[in-house]
Amino acid sequence: MYTKYFGFNEKPFTLTPNSRFIFLSKNHKEAFAHLLYGINNHYGFIALIGEVGTGKTTVLRTLLNQLQDDAYRTALIVNPCLTGIELLQSVCLEFGLTVQSEHANEHLVEINNFLLSETSAGRTVVLVIDEAQNLNPVVLEQIRLISNLETENDKLIQIVLAGQPELATLLGRPELRQLDQRIAVRYRLESLDMHETRSYIRHRMEVAGETGGVSFSNSATRLIYLYTRGIPRMINILCDRSLLVAFGDERRRITAGVVTRAIKELLNVSLKKCFSFVIAGLTMKVTRMTSDTQRPNSDKPMAALPIAVNGASVVAASPADHRFLALKKEIVSHDQKSAHLLAFNSIADRFGVQRITSLNEEMLTIPAMFSQFTAKRNLQVTELKGTPDDAIRFNVPFLVATKFSDASGRYYIAVTSAGNDSVTTSPVFFGDHTLSKLDLNTISSGTFYLVRKESGRNHDKSRPVQITPSLSSAES
Repeated sequence: MYTKYFGFNEKPFTLTPNSRFIFLSKNHKEAFAHLLYGINNHYGFIALIGEVGTGKTTVLRTLLNQLQDDAYRTALIVNPCLTGIELLQSVCLEFGLTVQSEHANEHLVEINNFLLSETSAGRTVVLVIDEAQNLNPVVLEQIRLISNLETENDKLIQIVLAGQPELATLLGRPELRQLDQRIAVRYRLESLDMHETRSYIRHRMEVAGETGGVSFSNSATRLIYLYTRGIPRMINILCDRSLLVAFGDERRRITAGVVTRAIKELLNVSLKKCFSFVIAGLTMKVTRMTSDTQRPNSDKPMAALPIAVNGASVVAASPADHRFLALKKEIVSHDQKSAHLLAFNSIADRFGVQRITSLNEEMLTIPAMFSQFTAKRNLQVTELKGTPDDAIRFNVPFLVATKFSDASGRYYIAVTSAGNDSVTTSPVFFGDHTLSKLDLNTISSGTFYLVRKESGRNHDKSRPVQITPSLSSAES
């Protein structure tokens, strides 16, 4: 309808997946790198988790395109609502195997022979299961049995489970702890930030053939980000409707007013009510950010404001979102080398061991170099996958892998003690050594490094301690 008017060759904001429109943010690239790393190192199980519309399918399509050569054999299961035998049949079908049987064992034998043959030929076999949060626990157990097919030296199949956050809850069930413990690589896909939202909009218009016939103002882009929280699918819905509104008004500039009218149409409410809603959201943002800056550990987060867009849920940026951004800004404001030095020394003080005074220009990287420093002080490091509460239960100091990073890598903080509602951290945030457990949960990526006294008396101080195999919350 509006494509010719704006000079597009096609609609730029369709919901149908199209590989030509793929936009990889920094977060998407990291997710892709994690998947490829896990597959090429034959870790067996890999999990990719993300909210609805954050681009999991985009990452998976990019991955499968990357694996299309003679070194890989891939299969994609997009309908996980299957029984155990139906899953095995689907896997066989995807790999081109024919099994004339209704028995699971017959399918497993055929799959095993196929995997051995492909491994002998030097090919890596990859099974990707999308929307894995819909899998029945019994079917997940069947997937675990497939993963048992291995040689003495290697995993015969690499399995990628991709799904919504409910997948993490499903994997956390006690009866699935054996499967959960086998997931060696995990990545949580986040939504786009403000800068990436602007780049995403520009990218899709350029791919659609835009030559200057339309543009989005900065205020319009900010409003789009505010109401979509940077979720690509929601950005597509709102941008498409904004272009339609501008076309009807014969405009070539998408302003905040045009976006507001688009939201009004999608919500089917009066313009006055929509405008009031916009103002309320922005006012709540400013008020809450001011409050959080002054009192970092106070007040429970207020609920986000939901919007229904063509049956899909869009949530306006809530105070919790702004708290997240405030925490991110505070954490990354620290020099990473200095922050990690403070973190280590706070743990060293807890055990009464020698502090680090200088790194001789070396970064205190986590966990490799960190394990070397702890080894020299008879301390042992154990990786834990779970929640902050899971880590706190061990009653030992620990490092928290945060969700934030810079060019040098991920930021880590130390937790040296915990109370009922707060923990003691290093470095200092907001001028205080304490951080609420709610804030800790907000910034945590789900990976922790527990530090204990080395139990062996004949410990060789010259040899770095290897980090012990990961614990999961189910084991604790």
